[in-house]
Amino acid sequence: MVHSLVRWSRTNACKAAMLAFAVGGLGTAHGELPVETLTMEPLAAADPYRIYLTDPVMPHLVDGRVHVIDGSRMRYLGLTGAGFSASTVLSRDRKELYVATTYHSRLQRGTRTDVVEVYNTDDLSFKHEIEIPAKHAQGLQIKALLQTTSDNRFLLVQNATPATSVTVVDLQQRKAVGEIANPGCWGVLPWRAPATRFSTVCGDGTLMTFDLDATGANATSARSAKFFDPDVDPVFMHYEMLDDRATFVSYAGKVHGIELAGTEPRFEQPWSLLDAASAKRGWRPGGYQFFAVEPRRGRLFVAMHEGAAEGSHKNPAKEVWVFDLNRKQRVARMPGHTAISMTVARTETPRLFLLSGADNSIVAYDVRDDSRLKKPLIVSAPMGETPVYLETH
Repeated sequence: MVHSLVRWSRTNACKAAMLAFAVGGLGTAHGELPVETLTMEPLAAADPYRIYLTDPVMPHLVDGRVHVIDGSRMRYLGLTGAGFSASTVLSRDRKELYVATTYHSRLQRGTRTDVVEVYNTDDLSFKHEIEIPAKHAQGLQIKALLQTTSDNRFLLVQNATPATSVTVVDLQQRKAVGEIANPGCWGVLPWRAPATRFSTVCGDGTLMTFDLDATGANATSARSAKFFDPDVDPVFMHYEMLDDRATFVSYAGKVHGIELAGTEPRFEQPWSLLDAASAKRGWRPGGYQFFAVEPRRGRLFVAMHEGAAEGSHKNPAKEVWVFDLNRKQRVARMPGHTAISMTVARTETPRLFLLSGADNSIVAYDVRDDSRLKKPLIVSAPMGETPVYLETH
């Protein structure tokens, strides 16, 4: 019986294939199918709502991507490859995209090569690459891993071997020109002035600040006073800059403002996101790129979750809380959309973009005033596979 079924299946499969070929196959009286012609459509000029979405594609980490999305209409525009565990940042003038990444000669093994790839943002074309020491930190993208100096002369790349250091890349000469050890410290915070200065957050609760000379070598360094207690309430490594002011948020919901200007950092008195009732219910901040600042009205948007516990600091948002930075008060609460990351397009008509950790959709809000926070403008289809970081043009 089994053999008969096999013969019947094979016979009927052959007949079906011959019939399909006779009716519409190649080489019939109907003629051959036309040959497809591939075309390339130029990208529309970028506006402030264009989104660069960094995606390490964790199911196959050697094949990361940067997805480029029209944030006005949530239309997918294109992508660039990003290799293994890339960090990304746009140039100060938004004309170039820098991707610091790793490749192995046999895909997942073999000789390791680290490079900074440079892409045009007008058409996403590859321009050139700069080889760097095979040390760049491999982890989920955060702002602190890769930044340019404020004059866009140098690119600062956080390393981990696991010893920590910062590679200095001269973007004009297209080569790595220095390595600055920052033991016990992590991340890069470029100062606006002088453009040759950056700070890094240290595990003892201080900042180390470095000055570069004209060649990119370390000229001077200085350690600040302690501004947080890492044993009691550490800060997240995500930060936001507004002019000369850096904002950090701690695990327990304290906001730390730091003025990066003058001769040394100046630390503001920290303040809490939580009132007594919120603290009792265990509300805490969480996510990856979990807060954003809108500068025009001085609004701080923070992803918050309830019932926090040890290890919940990466939980997606149940709500997004909105604070007035000047008054240090909460002024609104928004749906969380299970956000793990967010950013604000800084324009006269600013928009907040939330990245959902549940389905990879992007939710856009008009944040010109607090009355517009009740309903999103637009929600995208799922984007990418495991995206974690957004930057707007």
